[in-house]
This record gives sequence, structure tokens and C-alpha cells, in this order.
Amino acid sequence: MATPGKTDRLTGLDKAAILLLSLGEGRAGEILNRLDDREIQILGQRISKMEVLPTKQVASVLEEFVRMMENPEALVVRGDQFFKNTISRAMDLRRQEELLDKLDLESNPDFFQKIKKLDPRTVASFLRNEHPQTVALVLAHLDRPQAGQVLAQFPENLQIEVVRRIASLDQVSPAIIEEIDAALREEIALVEEVGGRRVGGPQSVAEILNQMERSLETNILKRLEEEDMEDLAEDIRRYLFTFEDLLNVEDRGLMNILKEVNTQELALALKAASDELKNKFFRNMSSRAAEMLQEELEIMGPVRLRDVEAAQQRIIQVAKRLEAEGQLVLTGKGSDDVFI
Repeated sequence: MATPGKTDRLTGLDKAAILLLSLGEGRAGEILNRLDDREIQILGQRISKMEVLPTKQVASVLEEFVRMMENPEALVVRGDQFFKNTISRAMDLRRQEELLDKLDLESNPDFFQKIKKLDPRTVASFLRNEHPQTVALVLAHLDRPQAGQVLAQFPENLQIEVVRRIASLDQVSPAIIEEIDAALREEIALVEEVGGRRVGGPQSVAEILNQMERSLETNILKRLEEEDMEDLAEDIRRYLFTFEDLLNVEDRGLMNILKEVNTQELALALKAASDELKNKFFRNMSSRAAEMLQEELEIMGPVRLRDVEAAQQRIIQVAKRLEAEGQLVLTGKGSDDVFI
């Protein structure tokens, strides 16, 4: 990748990278050894993308740093290899490996890495005015809890449109990722392109909705149906998992959940549960534990529905983690699975 020829277009990072490249691996290594890991990582990301540097540009940069080039020919480099060789001269093997793991010069790092570290309100604030397709693509790449929290910040109409677009996503080309990267780079400093991968569909929507308050989830599905998208709403429901779906968990799996949930939180979650589900929990507890849970339910006064739903969601997350660990099997409302 050729860098622009005028130094007034270069950032300080560009100039630092060109200076290091012009010094050669040995001297550049001495300089890198005086920087901290974060500075090395930033420089490495820039250097690894450089290939051909125009002569005038290199000379101008060196003049700015009061260093004249002895041979003013265009500098042709393999930036990634240069950086690896340079740090190999400058530091021990362990630190080299740590830095290369962070840089991942062999394969492009996920450019959504930085956005995943942002507060959901911050993400929502700069996505709010983006095209719904851009919003859908970004949310589909986020962790489901964060995506649900971001979606909850949007106006209702945008929520519906984004959900519809996430559901219709399939394979996403690197070219589209690059376009979004270019559009958002200044705001969130997103980095490199990612390969095409499956990020959307009804299941992705369901996983996002599972992280939202039940009232918001219900309203979004209702609006989808009102806008003649009944089939999509039904497809999403097939993947949704609610607290009542714990009725479908076999007893051994339910006992594994009980090991990780305290009595007070379970009582709060069961406050709005069906008698059938309450009895299922009672049956899988010792007599003493069941009595304590019943007592907790009896003495519990009025509670906010939001608190009940939050407790239920925490238990659902425990169940999903145990499922991933092979300690229970979850089946949603629309599942056709049969166990014998």
C-alpha cells in the first residue's frame, strides 16, 4: 500500500513508521525497545501495511527529523516482515510472542474489537444516525448482551428496521466491512477488514432479544407482525428461550442450575413463574431446600416486574453456560427436538 506523497497529509504515526523503516531493523529495534507495548502495537499495525514509500516522502520525513537519507531511492519494504525481524533483535522471545499475538500480523484482526469495549450508550449514540443496514451489520457482530443493550437505546421504528435487516443478513463480504470501517473509523477507531462470515438471521435476532427486557422483546415481535412480517416473527420465536422453557430441561440439568443460584434470586425469578415450573424446581430440591424456597416466596412482598425479569434472565444465562459446557440441554418454545 503506497502512502500519500505529501508530508502534510501524514499523521505523526505515519512519520514515525517511515522513520523506523528508513533506519533499518537494527537501529529501529533499539528505538522500539524504549517504547511501551501499546506504542509498539500501534506502530506495528501501521508499519505492517506499508509496502512502497515514495522517495520524496521519505526524504521529507527525515528532513523533518533532521536526518538526511544517504541513498534517496524509493524505499521498498515488506512491512510485516520488517517489524517481526526488528522486534526479534530488540527483545526476548516471550515479549515478541505477546506483541505478535496482539498484532496478529498473519491474519487481519476483527475490526469490531474496539467497539466491543465501548459502553452500549456510546455505541448507540454514534450508530443512531447511520443507515439501518450499517447498524444491523455492526450489532450482528457484537456479543449478544451488548447488542441487546444497544438496540434498546434506539427509537422503536429503528429497532424494528434493524431487527428486520439483521434477520436477512447472511454472508457479509470483506468489501462491505471495509466500507463501514472507512465510514466509522474516525468515531470509533475501528481497525481492519474481516473475512465474510455468517452474522445474521433469525437466530441472531433471538439471541439479541434474549438480552433485552421482556416488554421490549414482546413489543418488537408485535410490531413485526403488524408490518406483515409474521413469518419472520415466528422464525425468531423459534430461537427465543424464556424462563418458562426451563420446564423442558431434564431434572439432572435443573439440579446443575440449582447449584449455581442462591435461594433469594431463585425466589425472585419464580415470583411470576407458573405453578408448574415452581413445582419442577421444588421436586429437584431437598425437602429442606424446597421448604426454604417456599418460605422465601411466601414472605416476599410486592416486587417490580423488571427485577423479576432480570433475575430470570440471569438464571437463563447460567442455563445457557451450562448448556455450552454440556451439563444440560436447552430447548426453546419452537424446538422440534425429542429426547428419549
